[in-house]
Amino acid sequence: MAAPRFNASMRVVALIGDDAFLIPYYTRQLIAALEGAHGEIEQFDFDGDSASPADVLDELRTFGLLQQHKIVVLDKADRFLAAKADGGGAGRNRSLMEKYVAAPCEQATLLLRAATWHRGKIDKAIESVGLVHRVKPLGPADTLRWVQGRVEKEHRASIDRGAAERLVRRVGCNLARLDSELAKLAAMTPEGRGISTALVDEAVPLSREEKAWVIQDSILSGGAGRGIATLHELLGVSRQSDVLIAWAVTDMLRRLHAAARMRQSGAGAQQIRKDLKLWGPAGDATLSVADRVPAAHLASLLGDSLRAQQRLRRGIGRPDRMLEVMLVQIATAIAA
Repeated sequence: MAAPRFNASMRVVALIGDDAFLIPYYTRQLIAALEGAHGEIEQFDFDGDSASPADVLDELRTFGLLQQHKIVVLDKADRFLAAKADGGGAGRNRSLMEKYVAAPCEQATLLLRAATWHRGKIDKAIESVGLVHRVKPLGPADTLRWVQGRVEKEHRASIDRGAAERLVRRVGCNLARLDSELAKLAAMTPEGRGISTALVDEAVPLSREEKAWVIQDSILSGGAGRGIATLHELLGVSRQSDVLIAWAVTDMLRRLHAAARMRQSGAGAQQIRKDLKLWGPAGDATLSVADRVPAAHLASLLGDSLRAQQRLRRGIGRPDRMLEVMLVQIATAIAA
């Protein structure tokens, strides 16, 4: 995802998206660009659910007493544009804002922030005096690169690639939470050393749902012994749902089977990683299994896993024994 480039000549900017990190981050970048040209600026914030067009337009057109420039931020701009203006019909707000954008004030910049956005005449008008930028969530690969760059630039630290992969797998692609965890990890890491995988495991907690997925790493990298030990910890200590653990195992087998099928059809490792969203050590282990174990054998294991999952949902049999048998069968099949 390309980052927006702001400059002080922009009079109207629309940021579309609900990313809790990137929207405020880009807002600060826009303000920094304006301050670089105009010095200190005033900021005025409006809520699109309660503000009237008169409130917003009056602020935009009013000259400040001290500052040369101001920024007017309108949140929930999509709902503001769709609302009825006082004394007007549907679309009156949008019509008024379209007229303003066609001839914006030079001493103010209007920032429209919205979770959703319906394209219309206003888009072209905004782009002639500023920018419309849609903030799209990052995928795992882009998030990994973001983590590695962010920790160096903002937190004056480094992070091992394996640790970065582990952090993203634990936290997901939530940049706000990732940045918070990076700040904590950087503070805990001795000067001159990189953030390690061991520290991520120690300091970054898994959510209740995420904990069940550690069973995949245990089976792929540790075999039956580690898999069963992790299973007992999940069931006994973490009080995880046996159905959720079974689903995590089934999901792993689904990826293994799909990777083996793609290998048989001649697909390369890079294509398999992209299509199945495999990356990091777990992706390497998945490809290794796909190279060794026939797709038919993995399909049989997948079928057994699905049937076991159905029995667990119906309350048939002992969950711990059923899962133990599944793990031993899978670990035996995929062993190097």
